[in-house]
Amino acid sequence: MREELYKKYRPKTLAGVVGNETTVNLLRNMLEKGTIPHTILLQGASGCGKTTLARILQRSLECSEIDFIELNCSDFRGVDTIRDIAKQMHFSPTGGKCRIWLLDEVHQMTKDAQNAALKILEDTPSHVYFLLCTTDPQKLISTIRNRCCQLSVELLSEASLRKLIDRVLKKEEVDLKEDLLEMIIDASAGSARKALVILDSVLNLPEEEREAAIKNDPEEKEVIELCRALIKGESWSRIASLLKGIKAEPEAVRYFVLGYARTCLLSAKNARAAAIIDAFACNFYDSKEAGLALACYEVVENS
Repeated sequence: MREELYKKYRPKTLAGVVGNETTVNLLRNMLEKGTIPHTILLQGASGCGKTTLARILQRSLECSEIDFIELNCSDFRGVDTIRDIAKQMHFSPTGGKCRIWLLDEVHQMTKDAQNAALKILEDTPSHVYFLLCTTDPQKLISTIRNRCCQLSVELLSEASLRKLIDRVLKKEEVDLKEDLLEMIIDASAGSARKALVILDSVLNLPEEEREAAIKNDPEEKEVIELCRALIKGESWSRIASLLKGIKAEPEAVRYFVLGYARTCLLSAKNARAAAIIDAFACNFYDSKEAGLALACYEVVENS
């Protein structure tokens, strides 16, 4: 059975990671010096590589698959699982040098579960590491955040996405038209995973159907409508209506809007495009949907 591209080309070492140079270099230095913290919080938008980095750390720390426990906190959320971890973490590793718990979407834990987790994060045995991944760190209680080494994992730049896609195309020994490559980069909104998912679907289609397949992404259509409305200077009521229908993560929307505005600015002198770039310059990791709405409002009011 054919393996999906995003799984097939998921990097297994830090050397294979595209983008996020600051975080990657920090982890590399920690590994070389043997100073990896026992609790790390990887925070960033969906599809930016948090879980990939966690799995790379698993290999780098020589943790066996049997000692690597991955839990999705949107499934368990409660105190009982934390109590189970507290009991198990004192056991020695069975197949490697350490035991690792990867808690994905950790912000989904209840407040009671988060408070219960404080003890295990505080009294972590020397052979145990906790890797916490989240798209919304502000939903974690401050005492958990303060106990972690917090590392940001950013969405990829256009240049990094191009590098990633070019690398995959070379390994797959296939060619792709430049305009389609640009469309995939735009549609992926900085997400490496989404870029490879789109590329996978495109390569499985006849050439004449590829462009339409990319354009038919409903999430992308909604964000493109928002971009067009901002560039055209449409009313706030129109912008607000579009915002209500957007389901994509605010940081992914910000990345897409910046790319769209940049294209408009480079194609012709465009004061509105410049205003959009200025309003969307800061990330929405903390402000989320409210930050996106405010940036759009600033464009409408100041243009």
